[in-house]
Parts: sequence; C-alpha cells; structure tokens
Amino acid sequence: MMEPTFRDSTAEMDGPDAIDFASMFKGENPMNLRMLTALRMNATYPYILPSVWLPSHPVIDVMDAGLRDNNGQETSLRFINVFKDWINANTKGVLIIQIRARQKGSWDNTYENGGILSVLTKPFSMLQLNWFKLQDYFEDDEITYAQNLDSNLHRVAFMYIPEKEERGATLNFHLTASEKKEVIASARRKNNLEVFEEVKKYLKH
Repeated sequence: MMEPTFRDSTAEMDGPDAIDFASMFKGENPMNLRMLTALRMNATYPYILPSVWLPSHPVIDVMDAGLRDNNGQETSLRFINVFKDWINANTKGVLIIQIRARQKGSWDNTYENGGILSVLTKPFSMLQLNWFKLQDYFEDDEITYAQNLDSNLHRVAFMYIPEKEERGATLNFHLTASEKKEVIASARRKNNLEVFEEVKKYLKH
C-alpha cells in the first residue's frame, strides 16, 4: 500500500509515496499510540493548532490529513486493490461507508462579501472551500474507475445537513448541548434514513 501500482518512465526515482506508521516508528512503541494523539495529529491545521513533529530523520512535519484525502477514500481503494484476491475469494463485495460533515456540491452557497475582514480572509477561505470541492470531483472519478473494474464495490455517505443552515453545528472542539442534539437529529433526516436503507440492502446480498 506504500507505493502506487503504476509508475511510468518520467518518475525521477522509485520509492514510496506513503509510509506505514507502525514500521516507520517501530522503535517508538507505535501500537501504543493514544487515539486522541492520532486524532490531534490528523487535525493539525495551519494557524489553528500548533505543528506536530514526528521523531524521524529528517523530522516529519505533520499536516491535516484532509489536505490529501479528507475522507480516506484513497487509502481504502489502495487497501482493496492490494487485498483484492482475498476479498474476491472470501467476500461478496466491498461497501465503503463515509460520514461527511458537509454536503457535496453546495454550489448554491456562494461566498458573500461581509466587509473588510472578509476581503482579507477571502483568499484563504475560497482556497479551503474549493479544495473540498476538487477532492469530491477526484473521489468520484476514483470510485467510478474502481467500480468499472469491480461491480461489487459500492459507496454510501451519511451526511450532516442542518435543519436550518444558520443554526447548524459549528466546526469546533466543544459543541454546545443544542448543537449535539442537532447533530444527533440529523441521523434521522430523510437523506440519512435513505442511506440506512441502502446499507441494509447491501448487507442482505
């Protein structure tokens, strides 16, 4: 899983484009890593949380994993490809379940200028907003190609869509009691109930 399956003659050198954490840090008791520490590293966001450095030579500066693969789909597809023979021999297929905090597309939610502060922060905000959209396009292409190779691969997505946009839960470490109720309530909304039924359908096969 650490190297792409295809590398053409234009590549400068052969080698991994990802690392296995347990192997890379085998001398640091990697399997005893606290879940909160992993989550904290995974959420290292510029200007929001201080940088995290791993004990490697040279030192690895950790970034938010969403920069490359916000939903973990690339890793999932690599895993499926590496173990495809075992999967085909021992299962009826693969169901990828995503849990998303934002709705796909959402082109109706245009950026509105709110004054001088918005002018200053607009380049960063627009980069972040469009980065997620580009990842959605890339993920849809990936899953389409994968499904063309294996029709027993499926993907469903539970999506948090607030009942009222202006009262939706904020992206925060500490949700208020009302925000927690709002997130829980979203699981029973029409879009997610339909996904539950879809999951049940695949599990019956």
